[in-house]
Amino acid sequence: MNTIHFLKKYPEINIVYDFKKIDVKKVNIILGVEGGHIFDKTFSQFETFYELGVRVFTITWNNSNRFAYSAFDNDKKGLTRMGKNFIKMLNDYEVLIDTSHASTRTVLDVCEITENRVFASHSCIRALNPFIRNIADEAIKAIVLRRGLVGINFSKKHLGKWRVIDHLNYLYERFGIESMGIGSDFDGITDPVIDCPAGYKKISQKLLKENYTKKEIEKIFYKNFLRLLK
Repeated sequence: MNTIHFLKKYPEINIVYDFKKIDVKKVNIILGVEGGHIFDKTFSQFETFYELGVRVFTITWNNSNRFAYSAFDNDKKGLTRMGKNFIKMLNDYEVLIDTSHASTRTVLDVCEITENRVFASHSCIRALNPFIRNIADEAIKAIVLRRGLVGINFSKKHLGKWRVIDHLNYLYERFGIESMGIGSDFDGITDPVIDCPAGYKKISQKLLKENYTKKEIEKIFYKNFLRLLK
């Protein structure tokens, strides 16, 4: 509620509830809730957030909840019975399901039963850096088969010895341009290799040097996500 009230003070900011409400003359904000803890007791809590305009729901944070296991807690356990019922109920709503932080098994379970779009908004590649919070190839494949994407975040701990470009290249080479996105996580990490949106220009320049086309770069930065939202 506080976030919504704050954003509405600024006429240059547009809160987007669906694709048709995007205003290209303004800064467009999509509201999300990270972690299912806040709405895992009664479905009416989800409905309240939805009515307020929340359109992205992240199933877990670093710790598990009554819906699902997080990667940190147990990467081999997935959705609980309650979690499966919750995901099925979301089929009646126009929402995006975010699987960052979730265990590999949770991602696979979600992708198996949902009719909604699925993505990982801020996850680096586990095959490059075996940090358990990073996303495994098996989970990436399941997301991509549902036409989702993975947004690479800017945390040094998540990136490991690799650059943001290296993680993007990994997605491109194994899963294609449609699988790629940017998921900075500016408000969630304390060790960013890029500390503000101004750094996006450097990523764009490096992608050009890696022989990405301008159309491909546009897909990575925003068009792939807009496809999900649409």
